[in-house]
Parts: sequence; C-alpha cells; structure tokens
Amino acid sequence: MTKMLKTSPVNRKCAFPGCKHTLSIYNHQEYCHIHLDRMPLDKKHRILTGPVAVNDII
Repeated sequence: MTKMLKTSPVNRKCAFPGCKHTLSIYNHQEYCHIHLDRMPLDKKHRILTGPVAVNDII
C-alpha cells in the first residue's frame, strides 16, 4: 500500500500583508518561508524533539 501525503489546497497565498507568494501544497502554514520568520512566536508551530520537560509546557 502507498501512503498518501497530506496536502493543502492549490493556489493559497501567503497571509503576510502585501506578499504575493503562492504556498506549496505541502506547506500547511498560513505564511511563506520568508515571512514565517517574522511572525510572533505564538503564531509559529513548535516542533519538540526528545522528551518533553515540564518547563516546556509553560
């Protein structure tokens, strides 16, 4: 059996004001890679590696 990849809709645009980048179907975020670095930390998705410590939850 072949595993299906999760994809997002075609022709989505970056949500950053004035940006006209078309997002990849494999980019599931609202912003392109250029503007993702400019977003506040609460808008970014954190990728945790290793065991999660109690301090990481806060």
